[in-house]
Amino acid sequence: MAHRLAFYDKEDRPWLGLRLTSAAIVGHTTETSARLWFRVHSPGFYCLLVTTVPIDVDRQPRLDEGTGLVCFKDSPHPWPVEGFVYAQKERFGFHSDCTRVFDVEGLSPGTRYHYALFALNQSRQEAWEVGRDEAHTFQTQDPDKDSWCFGFFSCHMPFKSDEVRNMHMWRHLGNVLDRTEAAFVIGGGDQVYSDGDSNVDIWRWLKKNKDEVWELLEESPKDCQEVMKSWYRDIYRGYWGYLSLRRVLRRHPTYMIWDDHEIMDGWGSYTRAELSDQLDSIWEWEDQHKNLTLADAMREAAITVYEEYQDSHNPPRAHKGWDYSWRWGSASFFAFDMRGDHDYERDEHRLLGLQQWERFQEWINEESTRPGSEILFVVSPVPVLHLSEFIANTLDLTLLGLADDLRDEWEHRTNQVERNELLSLVFDRAEQSGKRVVFLSGDVHVSAAFRLSRQGQRRAQVYQLTSSGITYCKSPGALLRLAVRNRGKLRLPEGQPRISFERLQEVFTDNNFATIHLERGEEGALRVAWDLYGDSGSPDRVQRLRRLWI
Repeated sequence: MAHRLAFYDKEDRPWLGLRLTSAAIVGHTTETSARLWFRVHSPGFYCLLVTTVPIDVDRQPRLDEGTGLVCFKDSPHPWPVEGFVYAQKERFGFHSDCTRVFDVEGLSPGTRYHYALFALNQSRQEAWEVGRDEAHTFQTQDPDKDSWCFGFFSCHMPFKSDEVRNMHMWRHLGNVLDRTEAAFVIGGGDQVYSDGDSNVDIWRWLKKNKDEVWELLEESPKDCQEVMKSWYRDIYRGYWGYLSLRRVLRRHPTYMIWDDHEIMDGWGSYTRAELSDQLDSIWEWEDQHKNLTLADAMREAAITVYEEYQDSHNPPRAHKGWDYSWRWGSASFFAFDMRGDHDYERDEHRLLGLQQWERFQEWINEESTRPGSEILFVVSPVPVLHLSEFIANTLDLTLLGLADDLRDEWEHRTNQVERNELLSLVFDRAEQSGKRVVFLSGDVHVSAAFRLSRQGQRRAQVYQLTSSGITYCKSPGALLRLAVRNRGKLRLPEGQPRISFERLQEVFTDNNFATIHLERGEEGALRVAWDLYGDSGSPDRVQRLRRLWI
């Protein structure tokens, strides 16, 4: 994109590290398939190679067009590389920021595979694009494995005061996932921050150049979209350029769901008038139609780039919307999209929207009765239970800069009907089935764990586990730390069964990530443990807090 306002390789963008160029992400993986995401440096045709043995990247590969096999150029005969399983040629282009997903089929359960991507451009002296620096591997689901674990993280924002901080947490996460042989990892929201640091805040850039952007939008909406997409793409490339992060994503199947900062802080929790205010200059109130049109255009750009970098390697689905579900062994998962249809001014279902709510109902009704499913995990980027309801509903003050954060909360008065409907359904299915339901959340920049109980439903086991954030730099405010209550009761309409909650761990306020372990006991019962790993104050060490059994 040649426009002056575009960010593609813009020299004066002040990133503190190398931008992402070539990279891989292992996405949704089943017993017989895997989604592999790649970004390449330059457009052109590339070939994915998958094998059962380490790939000899010291030799140069070629694709035999006649047989579809990958061979080495220095072989006297077109023999396939050792352990050859799969090869596929695809074209990468600037239209998707040189990203693409391969759906690899026909794999064997419980098997580790090696993979690499190479260019088919004959003029290149070095053909390998991804996989040359170190071995890239993934493992398919193992149906015979009774005990396994997965990781969870959220809120990756390592920039503060012209410094990069807390990236050692990614190195520790990778080491823990390797040591525990984790099956996969979940990114629970805010994998990037479009507005997190003032030096790279693209909304600040929009406000600075608003008149010129508006003129471009009026002249050519398509060109304006390309400019805005370049901004969001630059955010991903800047946030994901670090080796310790890339090592996690390229070795472990990773499931991602967005939260507000992939669009803008508090997206969906403003009135339209308040959203317009976010684009006003400090010294004047400006045209609301102009501001809202620009904001909506930014949302469309954010959606496109989110789909390119995150959603494309999630499980495929037939419906519109970004919520999704998957299964792994004895566990079933549903990831809420709390941003795509979030609308503070809607009369009902403000957070999820009606169609997503209906899909969740269908999912939990099916999974709570399906014989192969023993525990249900619901990824809710914003915790269902976190703040004191007094805090959530009394401090809804725009002048304090808290309105959007508090309206994001399920406890906020505008969301309580939706929350009550959700918890009623969850408790009913947990009571009927005897299966645990566990909410996994991020967003709030502290870690906490709760057990919820409902009057008259002793069989129901419902938990809320929160890990946030892995690199988020800003210290949590004392107000929000104190607002996490030890125990209490939710405010419900008269006549509804009482829902109580109890905090199970100390609130941890430093950087953290978590692993969840599913272990089969001697008598066949499924035991579940939550391990929280927190920053120790030294980059060389991470502390594991007390294991919590749920």
